[in-house]
Amino acid sequence: MKKLRVGTRKSPLAMRQTQIVIDLLKAVAPEIECEVVGLSTKGDRLQKADLTKIGGKGVFVKEVEYQLQQGLIDFAVHSLKDMPAKLPSDLLLAATPQRALALDCLILKEKVDLNRPLTIGTSSIRRAKQLANQFPQMRFVPIRGKIETRLKKMVTENLDGTVLACAGLERMNYFDILDEYQILAPEICVPAVGQGILGIECCKNDSELCQLLSKINHLETYQAALAERYFLEQMDGNCDVPIGAYAKKLADGEWCFYGFLAENRESDGEKVVLTGSDPLSLAKKAMKKLSY
Repeated sequence: MKKLRVGTRKSPLAMRQTQIVIDLLKAVAPEIECEVVGLSTKGDRLQKADLTKIGGKGVFVKEVEYQLQQGLIDFAVHSLKDMPAKLPSDLLLAATPQRALALDCLILKEKVDLNRPLTIGTSSIRRAKQLANQFPQMRFVPIRGKIETRLKKMVTENLDGTVLACAGLERMNYFDILDEYQILAPEICVPAVGQGILGIECCKNDSELCQLLSKINHLETYQAALAERYFLEQMDGNCDVPIGAYAKKLADGEWCFYGFLAENRESDGEKVVLTGSDPLSLAKKAMKKLSY
């Protein structure tokens, strides 16, 4: 097989995640050579814009997908939570390596009582809604950008804290240097669909590459991804609708499915927690319980 061109965003986290995938590929096919192609997406360029006004969930992946469709890269590495529920008809979610910690993390500038008035920086309506339900005195201001940017803004904009995905913090070794933080259980904050999962995308007609990528697929993670993304698609989820889903396999082999949905930005939203043997069936049941 020729040298493979791997497309991804230019952010430090995206580059780190891509290297994780390359290392996994080399473990199963040592002869493989990979060239990383860093790309700037609309979501990266317009960091002050409201995502709902510049294209929603797809703003971090569409330009990478275009490079894939034009044959300029061979496969792409995304954070699965950035990928819309429906992929272009000629592209395929070829693999999902083992999931990192899927939960959200509340990072604090200093040790504080969470029940007193606090200003938290987050552009995620999903996070803000659920935290407001748990801690009514919190108020939220929008901030976006890479991990480093958000941690800096916590100081420069005089915020009490911010909320980031544990997976990114874990992959970039931030837990080694953070002083005050609280990992949010799904009962408090249901994560974004696909959070902590890397989505490896390629062209459907490249059967040789699809076969290679399938070797680094983690079945349990893939099952969770399919269930959560089904829930997202059926609920017509986008950046304007506060929605979360998390499918987790338990020690006894059963699955637990957490779902969160708010009808709009004004409503508080509802959570559901279901257990059973099949994550996709649980996603369907959650959909019925939370449908407006």
